Amino acid sequence: MKFAFPPGRRVGQSQVFEQAFRHKGLINKWFTISLVDSKHDIARLGMVVSKRTIAKSVSRNYVKRMIRETFRHNYSNLPALDFIVRIRRSLPKSSSVEAKAALLELLLTTKIK
Repeated sequence: MKFAFPPGRRVGQSQVFEQAFRHKGLINKWFTISLVDSKHDIARLGMVVSKRTIAKSVSRNYVKRMIRETFRHNYSNLPALDFIVRIRRSLPKSSSVEAKAALLELLLTTKIK
């Protein structure tokens, strides 16, 4: 199985983000995941990692890479929805493994629902 993350797997339309922000979503310590019904037959990912939440660009990019990597390894197990992942607070580097596990738990919770 290929684990690429092509542009077709990304959410880029502002309408999808607006629609996602109207719903509460699934929440844990670090992330909020909003789900939007997709017109596509695949799971797609959108991210919001704001400067207000994580001030340093190096840290923001690290978090985005971590989110993309977790999604990329698990999108074959996810339903065909648009997943909008928002970061709730800054992640200390020491807890990145714990944050990945928390994100994966939220993503797989959507499979059950």
